[in-house]
Amino acid sequence: MLLGNQQQAAYSNVQIQANASVSNTFELICMLHDRLAIELDTIVFAIDEKDFLKKSKSAQKAIDILMALDASLDLDNPNELIENIHNLYEHSIATVFKGSKDLDTQVIKDLKQPLADLREGWEGAMKLLS
Repeated sequence: MLLGNQQQAAYSNVQIQANASVSNTFELICMLHDRLAIELDTIVFAIDEKDFLKKSKSAQKAIDILMALDASLDLDNPNELIENIHNLYEHSIATVFKGSKDLDTQVIKDLKQPLADLREGWEGAMKLLS
């Protein structure tokens, strides 16, 4: 695990801040992915506008969300799909950090599609179970 105990703390923090009407884990995960997409767009906008305070805040929020999403995975249960999702979240954390530090909007933009695809998968799982 990339961040260990910090992930669990971030997950708890984001859950507390999440909408209380969330009915299940999949719905929370989809909500977090929606918020993540907003933060990624905000990072790109803030870099373009040279608003570095906004960029930093959105990058930290995006990283917190990614840490929370990663912490929600059951990594003790060996499953290739879960391991791949974990790897995507860890890669995304590193990419947001690097993109923010280097003021590289392209790496942030490139991250959006794989995360959107994953969100779609979570939504499909939610529909199957409801």
